[in-house]
Amino acid sequence: MEHKDIKVSIVIPVYNVEKYLDKCIKSVLKQSHENLEIIMVDDGSTDNSGKIADSYLEKDSRIKVIHKKNEKVSAARNTGIDAATGEYVCFADADDYLMPDYVEYLLKMAVDNDADVALTKDMFTTFHPNQVDGNGIQIKTAEQATIDILTYNLPIGVYCKIFRRKFLGKEIRFIPHIYIGEGFNFNTMAFQRANKVVEGNRRVYFYRRDNPTSATTKFRLDKWENAIYAIENIHKDMILHSEKLETAWNYANWHTHCDAFNFLVMAKKEKEYKDIYKKWKKVVRTKAGFAFKVDIIPREKIRAIIMMIWPRLMPWMINKRNKKWLFRGNGGF
Repeated sequence: MEHKDIKVSIVIPVYNVEKYLDKCIKSVLKQSHENLEIIMVDDGSTDNSGKIADSYLEKDSRIKVIHKKNEKVSAARNTGIDAATGEYVCFADADDYLMPDYVEYLLKMAVDNDADVALTKDMFTTFHPNQVDGNGIQIKTAEQATIDILTYNLPIGVYCKIFRRKFLGKEIRFIPHIYIGEGFNFNTMAFQRANKVVEGNRRVYFYRRDNPTSATTKFRLDKWENAIYAIENIHKDMILHSEKLETAWNYANWHTHCDAFNFLVMAKKEKEYKDIYKKWKKVVRTKAGFAFKVDIIPREKIRAIIMMIWPRLMPWMINKRNKKWLFRGNGGF
């Protein structure tokens, strides 16, 4: 069967994204791979997102819209997977958008290498607006790919990836009560069970949600506690076991606590959540050594040194970088 004859389902969870949804849908409709099933799952939106999705039903027969009560993003994606009929399934978030060869690029890697999972390691963001040089492709074992994602050498979200639908079966699904780090859990679950994982590096996805203004204004303790629960759940559900995997998970656990700590400090919530602040601060200082036991870029090792010696310096540096980005007037994506 030629690549063009293979049906691919794109699952797009939709919730209160009326500002961005139209651009996302148009980017999907412009895909060079045309044999698509586009499944938008409206997760009980309270704005016009559901109506915008419905408006495309008569414009393109490949589009399906499912309306459901709000149960958060994991349940919405599961609904999309269950409704999918394509041979392969990939995902997009409704406030992001795609390069025209997003599906074609991922599908070719998966099919040509008979892989259960294919992905690209890079994506366009506000801070990475240019295409990468070259197009290196690597084939990884289940363990190697799982280590790669636990050490953040791959995007932890489900965007930039394609999965063989039969491989997902009825077991590999998003965990409904996890809504921060849900993709991280899904990916580690899938990678450990894959026959192989193909990694490319071409940027074919525009990740819009790296707006630096949200870090200091929208801290919510429940979200970061959910993120920490998510990383703990990954450990609980591991089916592959090795010293390297254990070390990689410990690094991921430390990394998650660092992110939570940084956001808490940037939001100036240390006094409000005094006990949580002390608990997270202890983890980021005492567990930083795992950064020197895994294969990560030098910048991340410098970050670990800072977190060990002076943890509050890192959120200050992040804020300074974000302000520089704002004043530069970068329109980004």
